[in-house]
Amino acid sequence: MGFFATIGRGWQMSKLSMSVVRKDPELMVYMIISGVMSMATFVAIAIPSLMEMTWAVDSTGAFTPAYFGLTFAGYMLVSIFVVFWNCAIVANANIRLSGGDPSFSDGFKAALSRLPIIILWGLIAGTVGLLLKMLEGAARGSENGAMQALAFIVHLIGGLAWFVMSFFMLPHLIIEGKSVGESLKLSKNMFFKTWGEQITSGLGIGLIALLIGIPIVIVTLALTVALGPIGLLFGAVGIAILLACVNAAEQVAVVALYHFAKTGQMPQLYQQAGMMTYSFGNAATV
Repeated sequence: MGFFATIGRGWQMSKLSMSVVRKDPELMVYMIISGVMSMATFVAIAIPSLMEMTWAVDSTGAFTPAYFGLTFAGYMLVSIFVVFWNCAIVANANIRLSGGDPSFSDGFKAALSRLPIIILWGLIAGTVGLLLKMLEGAARGSENGAMQALAFIVHLIGGLAWFVMSFFMLPHLIIEGKSVGESLKLSKNMFFKTWGEQITSGLGIGLIALLIGIPIVIVTLALTVALGPIGLLFGAVGIAILLACVNAAEQVAVVALYHFAKTGQMPQLYQQAGMMTYSFGNAATV
């Protein structure tokens, strides 16, 4: 009974989180800004190598230490951008789920007020992410089977541990104003209270995105055949908006689960939409 109740809560939470994004479209705007800033950074990083500038590429075609330094700095900058705008989403989602009516400036100001800690967390998250990618690359590129297996296992365990520790980081950083160390500890403890809902809500949001994405792809193919590049432009814009909506909904779900873990009840907005109020291990109708 508890297992199926968990699945039901997760699926319902997925739909309600998407509805919050429709109610507050500025959440998608945050994600679009984050994407544009990140893409601009990646393009800026790529230009020196594409133009084969001497300080970036040596005579043998290999990247120079200076270019590796630029790439690392750019990767950290992208990580900070992502954390900053995700914090803006978390702040606005918290206002909405607490009964308020947030504006674009509310989330931006909340994230800006925590800029130093956001930069610190962005650097930490970016470094850990880069290390995990390096382990993944080592697992794929090694010709030694034993080393390949070891790198894969370390990557898998490290990625899972990082996911557990960091899942509720942003609510603690931006809503409670905790330090990075405190937030990591609280995030880890909170994760195990709601792990079932986290998995099922994540799967639910992914399934909803798939159901929306398939028609976009079909229409894009049809328009491309009929109109050429205009069809591809439609598809690119449609997929970008869908990804922004999905990523924003995932952060909304994190905030809802944060309230659930703190109080044993879903936010009032979810209850008003028909979702029941649950205490851990028990359920009662509102």
